[in-house]
Amino acid sequence: ELQYKIYVNAIPVISSRPSELFFINLEDTLSFSLESLDMNTDAILTWKLISGPKDMTLQSDGILKWVGNQLDHNYYEIQLSDGIDSVRWRGSIFVNVPPTIISKPITFILENDIYKYPLDAYDDNNMNPLDTIANNKISFELEQGPVGMEIDSDILWWKTEKKPPGEYSVSIIASDGIDHTLQKFSLLVNSLPIITSMDSFSVKIDDTLSFHIIANDLNLE
Repeated sequence: ELQYKIYVNAIPVISSRPSELFFINLEDTLSFSLESLDMNTDAILTWKLISGPKDMTLQSDGILKWVGNQLDHNYYEIQLSDGIDSVRWRGSIFVNVPPTIISKPITFILENDIYKYPLDAYDDNNMNPLDTIANNKISFELEQGPVGMEIDSDILWWKTEKKPPGEYSVSIIASDGIDHTLQKFSLLVNSLPIITSMDSFSVKIDDTLSFHIIANDLNLE
């Protein structure tokens, strides 16, 4: 009578790993502890880094390490094996730097004029963090500003008509979808002074003129 020993193997499972798209800042260190699961109690599991960016390592205990020194999407692939079957995981680590607002705000405008400030920002990232085939795009948002101020086609504009003169606080956010930069400034709406004293008078020949000029300005300071 022939007897056979049949070993029923369960494919190992990577039970904990980074999200498919993982974000870190430039020069930050990724150190992620991968976890595994195998229904076979006698299984000996081994980790292997199939591919990845330069200097990425995967230790035998499942610690995935890498210093994010290369911008944009960095693809990697890991493998978990029990000696019979194996499973792989593919992911991407996006190394990001926040955008920088390079435009200089216009901080002075005359009363009743239309305020226009073209916004511009720079980002070292070329790729879109949320779309691997799209270029990086910076969006602007008005965090704080007077009533009626808005951003349209990357231009901050505001109709100062019927708005009282004075200083207004403005905050602009530039975002790359992952991180953002804030620009704060004060905008002065200036009212021209008005001479309110009489504009005509007469003096006799050889008399001394002493006249006090009175003016009014709606700006408090």
